[in-house]
Amino acid sequence: MRIIKVVTMAVLPGLLIAASGIAQEVSDLGDGTWGTRELSHRISSGSGRQIIIRSVDHLSGKIHIESGPVSEVTVNFQKMARTRSRSRAIDYIDLISIALERLPQAVRLDFRAPNPPPWNTEREAGLIDAKVTVPLNATVEIEAVYFDVTVVGPLKSLYVPSSLGRFDVTDVTDHLGISTANRRVNLARIGGSISVATSNSPITAENITCESIPATFRNESGDIKIDGFSGSINVKNQYGRINISDFHPQGERNIIRSVAGPVTLDIATMESGRLIVSCRHEDIDLTIPDTLQAFFSLAVDDDGSIQATGFPFTTDLVQRNRLSLVSGDGRAEISGSIRGQGNIYVNGIRGD
Repeated sequence: MRIIKVVTMAVLPGLLIAASGIAQEVSDLGDGTWGTRELSHRISSGSGRQIIIRSVDHLSGKIHIESGPVSEVTVNFQKMARTRSRSRAIDYIDLISIALERLPQAVRLDFRAPNPPPWNTEREAGLIDAKVTVPLNATVEIEAVYFDVTVVGPLKSLYVPSSLGRFDVTDVTDHLGISTANRRVNLARIGGSISVATSNSPITAENITCESIPATFRNESGDIKIDGFSGSINVKNQYGRINISDFHPQGERNIIRSVAGPVTLDIATMESGRLIVSCRHEDIDLTIPDTLQAFFSLAVDDDGSIQATGFPFTTDLVQRNRLSLVSGDGRAEISGSIRGQGNIYVNGIRGD
């Protein structure tokens, strides 16, 4: 007698959802790009609010993250290929997969493709365009080097340790860490612990609050522009402008350094604390309220000059390339120095 054993496998519903390996209809999207219709997966977030998004390095595209009053993680996505041949595009798209998995304390979203990739990376590409909806105040970590990222919170935390993508991020409350290169970074309504770095592209930010650990902004050859900052800050730039308006520095660790780009600061309030500004080969331009009470220590090289106008002060030290001033009771401390060619301007404006 022949015995046949039947083995059944129980799959927990919602534990792992993936899309891959099934031939799909693709459409011509123009410019040599082919793509599927929009697909969708969702999974319960369980007890955790951490979302991990990962991709193999040879996939690229866009990730749009939004938070909402939901208890699930939802991903709507389109798989695409950039190649001249429709049949080749279908082959490539069939090898791209998206997996959504619930872990004990997190949900993980994986973008997968064979390694090495089947497409010629110099002329072709595998692409994913994904919109991810997560619970309010979630913590998100992204390891997807070649993806542009847009975030609309509120999120509690966003951490991107290494990227070559663009970033547009709004509403992160506790922690923001972004490190990219050669791509712009736009930020709005960010608080908590902040660390942002890029190169050869601008960093723009508005409505930033960082009252405990100094917020750090780094740029190698691009501008840094911040409109509305309250708290402690550490800025370093090599060959771009630094411009901070509606600036409310707090604490003892405010440091702004530039090598070959001008520094323009519009200080709205500074009740106490310390601000250090240094530059080489360009000007430092400070605008302050005429009621600011601060001690100023200013120094330039031999070819530079120092000008202070528009507010009442007394001189404490006057030398050919050094000037110390006191306005009011001098409770705050502002130091400015230039090592190279450049001037320092301190301009007082009448408060409301």
